[in-house]
Amino acid sequence: MKIEQLQQLLKIVEEGSINEAAKELYIARSSLSTSMKNLETELGAPIFSRNSKGVCLTDFGVDVYNQAKDICTKIDFIQSVPHEEHPTNLSISSMYCSLANDAFVELYQRHYQEDFTGSIEECTLNQVINQVQSGLSELGMVTLFSDSESVALKKITENHLEFHKVIDRQLHAIIGPKNPLYLEERSSVCLTDLKDFPYIVNYASPSDYSWERTLDGRKRKRAEIQVSDLGCALRLINATDAIMIDTYDKDTYAQLYAPNGCKFIPLADSPLACKLGWVKAKNRVLSAAAEEFIEILTEKSE
Repeated sequence: MKIEQLQQLLKIVEEGSINEAAKELYIARSSLSTSMKNLETELGAPIFSRNSKGVCLTDFGVDVYNQAKDICTKIDFIQSVPHEEHPTNLSISSMYCSLANDAFVELYQRHYQEDFTGSIEECTLNQVINQVQSGLSELGMVTLFSDSESVALKKITENHLEFHKVIDRQLHAIIGPKNPLYLEERSSVCLTDLKDFPYIVNYASPSDYSWERTLDGRKRKRAEIQVSDLGCALRLINATDAIMIDTYDKDTYAQLYAPNGCKFIPLADSPLACKLGWVKAKNRVLSAAAEEFIEILTEKSE
């Protein structure tokens, strides 16, 4: 896949026609059509449906278009920023990680009076790998789960990236004052202790697909509640006996969960272990901003 192909895709959607897009791009229609067919072959699915009036995106094509637009926007931004005017510049692609968010905020607080530019974008694991491999992001934050760690590490290595572990993470049950476990002052809970309570899945976080697998074997008696907003999840935990599974970060707990009346209780028998780390391109020397971010991240994880 080439950046040029993504730019061509955007132009075709903008013009609604391969013919008109070819004119705007000053290339032959046949060359543009071949380029798009090659892209479809590489991705393994049709991007466009073609008819007598022109072309329109397939459902798969809409997803590709949105990703292409994001990538091209980032490239335009990078090309428009003179390096000498922005000594502190850091781009991060991250599976949802509150620890990384906190470290990014502290980095900004240290440098906001300078010409600081930066970005942190929540992604899936595959998106993190693709963006770091292509150079769109300098660092990637990833959480590896024990049931898929070897596959993830293989993908990372195959894309010429290297993984650096920051911390092993333990899963916790998050409960509120309406839950009977709240007042029991437990040092830990087991999966069977959680079977009577509804389980909140926050689909805004890519990691929750693995959290959900943790509880698949507990023979749930209550419904699963799906949300895409952490604020809504916190209110549900505070107002009902619903639970959520996540890892514990002390700063995030103090800022978000504790004020909402939530407790974190370690999950003693989780079949799923996980570790937090960062990835970078093997042949890339990290910038001073990236080195400082990693230093902050490490300090916050201790």
